[in-house]
Amino acid sequence: MVSPEKLRVLRLDLPAHPEKLSFPALGGRSIHLWHASLQASKSWLPNFSSLLSSDENERRLGFHFEGDREDFAFARGMLRDVLAGYLKTDPHRLRFGYSEHGKPFLAGQETDLRFNLSHTQGAVLLGVCRGREVGVDIERVREDFDPGEIATRFFSAAEQRALMSLPEAEQRQGFFRCWTRKEAFLKARGHGLSLSLKLFDVSIGAGEAAVRLVTRTDPAESQRWQIWEAPAADGCVAAVAVASSPSLA
Repeated sequence: MVSPEKLRVLRLDLPAHPEKLSFPALGGRSIHLWHASLQASKSWLPNFSSLLSSDENERRLGFHFEGDREDFAFARGMLRDVLAGYLKTDPHRLRFGYSEHGKPFLAGQETDLRFNLSHTQGAVLLGVCRGREVGVDIERVREDFDPGEIATRFFSAAEQRALMSLPEAEQRQGFFRCWTRKEAFLKARGHGLSLSLKLFDVSIGAGEAAVRLVTRTDPAESQRWQIWEAPAADGCVAAVAVASSPSLA
């Protein structure tokens, strides 16, 4: 069995002020994870809102609550600004296409840049890399549901056992570790829910150096992906999944 490439994950934080934004070199074995908080970086919001395309504005206006509209504008504007920084172009000029299952990609230009975006209640996570598919997910840890009940509906039997083996006080965090890792993997694959959530397992331990992945329909597929717990703001849990080889991109 060939060991997967060793990849470097670098955390980057959106600065409070636009003039301090800079972009480190992005090599083929690096994944850049951009973090931002709408509350901490609200000075960006007018500029980010001005970057949205007409279809993005339509999507923004489709949200009922103003807070959700601001979240969407901030996340999509940040996506445009950061990608434009890597590409050294005007963020207004970026055009996005969407796969059959809704995964966005840069359209109309030749580039090996790959990305994925997730946001939840003002917290934003953007993964960027070159030549390999990537998926990210960030979620706020909620208190208004029974993690065991939801796990029964969406998690595999192995994941349910792992979750229930945790002390009750730790099960909520364990649930969101599992959920974000599964979502990041599905988003990286780019095939939506064509693979049932119950047909693959992820490990759910805290602080794991690498998340264990088991794909039962095609056991070899687990070797083609790498998953990690991602750093996240207080009250949030996040994960990133990336193709082990650029040949998948």
